[in-house]
Formats: sequence, structure tokens, C-alpha cells
Amino acid sequence: MLRICISLFLTGLMLGAGPCLATCGPILLSYIAATKQSPSGGLRSWLVFSLSRSAVYVGLGFLASLIGTGLFNRYYWELTGYIIWIAGGVFICFLGVLIFIGRDSGSKLCARLNEGFIQRDRKSLATLGILVGILPCVPLMGVLSYITMISTRLSDGIFMSAAFSLGTLVSPLIFLGALVGLIPRLRSLQQEKNIIIYHRVCAIILIILGLHIIIRTVMSYS
Repeated sequence: MLRICISLFLTGLMLGAGPCLATCGPILLSYIAATKQSPSGGLRSWLVFSLSRSAVYVGLGFLASLIGTGLFNRYYWELTGYIIWIAGGVFICFLGVLIFIGRDSGSKLCARLNEGFIQRDRKSLATLGILVGILPCVPLMGVLSYITMISTRLSDGIFMSAAFSLGTLVSPLIFLGALVGLIPRLRSLQQEKNIIIYHRVCAIILIILGLHIIIRTVMSYS
């Protein structure tokens, strides 16, 4: 079991620096750039996001061991994939719109939403981590199928998926999140007008990423 867990940890390490970085990186880094103004803020955002995503991986590993490869793959990929991808894209667009509008838009509703989802954003980051963690992808399906085939007890699925998720935590996103959080402190962005433009550009990137997920999902399932 120890050797298997080490192998899955190394697999998570490679995926965290490759496919997972390509999928999660643009979304998380755009969000950090638009909402944080320090390296510590970027690191805290990465931590909340990553721990939420890791918790999902552990839960999926448990379900895969419980249900079995065939049933799990069919339910997870074919039945829920469409809904999860659309929900993820909509939520990312929603965050982008709130950031673009800002908290001083004059609308009480927008101000409350901005305060709840952007200013106090732990639940937003946790939701984002959960949605990204649930999103079906080929590497994750391969890992979950492997866990299902070699698990003899339900606890095996938990331990093996935990080893994999721990590997994904060790990612370049740690450094990149802190670096992006530092950008608003640059001298060229110290003026309020410049920082507003910078935040809105990041918000537009988030909206584009969310729309891309929605459009790609609709086209692939149509």
C-alpha cells in the first residue's frame, strides 16, 4: 500500500505541474490578480482553493471504491459531466462580473454580492475549488479507475486518493499565486484609475474563461 500511495503522490505531483496547472492556473491566477494585493493574500487564496479541491479528490476516491469502476465512470462522466462543467463556467463568469462591476457601483444588490463573494471570498474560493475538483478530466478518471481496480477496502480508496491529492498540492501555483498577489503593489498600479483598469482586465479574463467552458461543453455534448 505504501508503494502505491507513493506512486499516486508522484502522479499527483506531475499532474499538478502539468494538466492541472493548465486547467486551474488561468482561473485561480486571474481571480487572485483581481482580488488580492499581497503575496500572503495570494497564498491564502491558493490554500483555500487547493484544500477544497483536494477534499473533492478524496471524496471521489471513496465513491469510486464504493461504487465500482463501471458504474462510477458512467455516472460521473456521462450523467453529471455536462451539469458540472456548465455550473463551473457559470460560477466563474459570475465572479468575473462581480469583480468588473466592483463594490461601488451604486447598486445595493451588487454591493452585497461583491462583499459576500469577493471581499469575504473564502466561500467563493472553496466553491471554485470544489467545482474544479469535480470537473471530469481524463487524467483524473484514469487515477480514479486505477484506485477502484486495486482497492480491496473502502479505506484504500481514501488513502490512495489522499496521496494523489497531496501530490497535486505541491504545484507551481504556490509560487505563482504569491507572485500574482504582488503585482498590485507595482508602482505603475498605485494610482486608483490604473488599479481599477487592472482589476477589470482580470475580470474580463475570468468571464472569457467561464464562457469558454460553457461553449465548449455545449458543443461537445450537442
